Amino acid sequence: MTNVKIVAFIAPSVLLVSSLLILLHNAPLGLGILIIAISWLWYNRHCLRRISNVEFHKLHEVPQYTEEVSALVTSEWPVPVTAEGIKEANFVRTCSLSESCDTLPCNLLAVATYNGVKQVVAHCVLRETSFSRPPDLHKFTRMLKMGLPLAAVQQSMEVAGFDPSILNEKYSELSQTPSLNAIHNVTLSALVVKPEFRGHGLGKGMCAYAAQMASGLGIKEVIGGCRNELVPFYEKLGVKRRSAEKRERIPKVRLGNEMFLVLDDEAAKQAAEILTKAK
Repeated sequence: MTNVKIVAFIAPSVLLVSSLLILLHNAPLGLGILIIAISWLWYNRHCLRRISNVEFHKLHEVPQYTEEVSALVTSEWPVPVTAEGIKEANFVRTCSLSESCDTLPCNLLAVATYNGVKQVVAHCVLRETSFSRPPDLHKFTRMLKMGLPLAAVQQSMEVAGFDPSILNEKYSELSQTPSLNAIHNVTLSALVVKPEFRGHGLGKGMCAYAAQMASGLGIKEVIGGCRNELVPFYEKLGVKRRSAEKRERIPKVRLGNEMFLVLDDEAAKQAAEILTKAK
């Protein structure tokens, strides 16, 4: 991290000095410094910081990296501290690390070799949300069996946004059988790449690996939110931005961009191509 800060300071300084020399009529010296600076920056980015042997894992399968993952996540999103100076024990971005499993939540990480040392270079997590599963429509049949009037139950269904006509009073059953166990979508969050290794395709690799893992669980869609400056990054991966519904007399408020990726054959093909290049 220190090296990155040094480069970030030296690079603009050298470019500024060389530009001043050119403006002060010492063009040969200025151009020489400029060429050396650009060459050094290119070598630093493409050779000195070259990583190899990139591997993608589920965290619970390689628990020895838990502390590294926690450090990476908290370096991007510091743990909140109380007024008494005590760190929040259940910080939302790290408290689920120990809960990672083959279903959800599932923490994913990328490990790579740099200067002969294998280390965690990226992380993200797939989570189930309150909107991941279809609602349990059978609760309305249970309401009927408890003796509630059909009209009241149908009204409850309508308020919840369902078609009340699918409820059969005589048999206290649904005329259509909903799928109750399938997970429709999951949220991808806490995507982070170590600053010194950004620009090497690791972010794309993590998204592709997450898409493969989600597809393997039978999930149809991955959703998530991001800041405006990250929208182009996700759109290059085939991720789309979902438009908010316009409501009359209610101001449109957007705290972020809601993004989604449908896990179809095209998404699977692209994910496989990205992972092949990343490794």
